[in-house]
Amino acid sequence: MNTATLSTKGQLVIPNHLRKALHLHPGDQVNIALSGEKLVLQRANQQRATLVTKKRRKLLVAPPGAPPMTTESVKVLLADFP
Repeated sequence: MNTATLSTKGQLVIPNHLRKALHLHPGDQVNIALSGEKLVLQRANQQRATLVTKKRRKLLVAPPGAPPMTTESVKVLLADFP
């Protein structure tokens, strides 16, 4: 378990390895809930695609609710790249 110190303004710093695990970046919003005597922190909404490694292959996983990627939609997106 990690320890953080509450600042005089009531702010906490989330340790880097936990921010990376939740894919949190500056400006991201998080949901905070009270569960008994624990604070539960989670991403407010997954807006970014995430890169995951499965069976030694890297896959880009779209966030929930993202439109399906078809061959045509990928071609249109890639046509704008330099």
